[in-house]
Order: sequence, then C-alpha cells, then structure tokens
Amino acid sequence: MHTAASTVTLELLPELVSRRVHPTFHVSLIQAHVPNNSKRFPCHDTQSYYNFGTTDEQECFINEILSHHWVDEKDLEFQVHWTPGDVTWEPWSTCKDLEALDAYLELHGVAWPCNLPCKA
Repeated sequence: MHTAASTVTLELLPELVSRRVHPTFHVSLIQAHVPNNSKRFPCHDTQSYYNFGTTDEQECFINEILSHHWVDEKDLEFQVHWTPGDVTWEPWSTCKDLEALDAYLELHGVAWPCNLPCKA
C-alpha cells in the first residue's frame, strides 16, 4: 500500500498482465472478498479464475431429477440436481425437454408429467 497516494498495487494473474490491466488501484476501489453462496447462486464458481478465452456464460446441466411437487392443481415443480452439485426446485417449463425427466417419469411408471402423484 502506498499511503501517500492512497493506492494499492496488486499482484495480478499473468492473463491480466498480458491484457495490460494496470495493477495499481485507489483504496476506495478495494473491497473485502465475500464467498459465493452456491445455494442462492448456483453455477457461480468463485474458486475458478476468469478465463479470458471463453464466454461469460457457464453451462450447467441437470444430472437428474430427484423429486417433484405440485405448487397448485396445475403447476408442477421438480427438484433437480445440477452438475456443480447444487439442488434447486425448477418449474416444469425448465425440465420439459430433458432426458432426466423421461427417466424420472419412467421410474414413476407414468407417461406424462400430469399423471405424477401429488406426493413424490
């Protein structure tokens, strides 16, 4: 830290240095690191560094459907297990074209989601 100028010089990753990111910042721009809450924000892995060669979009896939429940008489939600390990409740519209849904329906012995019982 440079107390006379109120700046901090950081040790940057080589990818940032090669893109000419300046390593000195005013102290007002520096904030404490807050870890990611993967239950609230799935697919936001803070352990990996930003890859400048790829897009900002990370693709997450559904491994399997674990359960279901009816929100009301016509709205169905599924509890899904994502590739990063997160488990969330998703509406039928998110799951309707998935192979995981086909496997889940077969496991319950039904052909259509509307035939799923009220309790999983």
